[in-house]
Amino acid sequence: MEPVKKKPGRPPGPKDPEKPGPTLKLSGAADNLLTAHAKKLKLTKREYANAAIAYFAERGLNPTVEQPQGLADIGKRVSQEGRAIRVQNVDIGNRLISILRNWEKSLYGFLQQQQGGTLNYLEQIESDILRHQVSVETNYLAPMVEMLVRNNIEAYMNRVIGEQTNLHVKGKDDSEWVPTNKALNDDRDQKVVVQMREFIKTNNVPAPSLAAKPQVPVLPPKAPATQKAATPGAAVPPQ
Repeated sequence: MEPVKKKPGRPPGPKDPEKPGPTLKLSGAADNLLTAHAKKLKLTKREYANAAIAYFAERGLNPTVEQPQGLADIGKRVSQEGRAIRVQNVDIGNRLISILRNWEKSLYGFLQQQQGGTLNYLEQIESDILRHQVSVETNYLAPMVEMLVRNNIEAYMNRVIGEQTNLHVKGKDDSEWVPTNKALNDDRDQKVVVQMREFIKTNNVPAPSLAAKPQVPVLPPKAPATQKAATPGAAVPPQ
């Protein structure tokens, strides 16, 4: 079966058409204002009137008495609340900056104290090492050097006595002591030079030096004074 063709006609309208309300009579001045403003906004008089009535009804305003005063109060109240919000935002920002500056100052002070304590501890260790080195040199090295010098002198005296005794036993003259002593001294000096060079090569001790002390970091600038909480009000200018 072929589908039944629809006859051409008007398009179907909305399912729930808005039912018109009762007819209201407007004054000539009100009708002129309604016509002018609706035409200016490119609206129908019905759309303009419905929007205006809904605006006043939803806000509980009386258009015959409270219209100017109500709108002025709303604008003034909105302006005051916006200004109070801006003042509170500025006050919160100042408080946060002050808290951060005070925290940075406390942190830098704590770090400076920690660094100062560490440096003092290291200085005490360095002082103890140097004091120990001085004690070793005074109590051990100096007596050992003195003992070596004394043994060297005693060895020289024993050599002189031994050579004199040897010359006397052999029946030689004392004049032969001088060349013999010179030959012994030259041989000794040569051996000392050779042994000292070998000792320096195998026992090279670097000279101690104090380490450079690090500088203490400078504290950050002082935090700005904390501003008092601003009381929102119309008399306070926004920042």
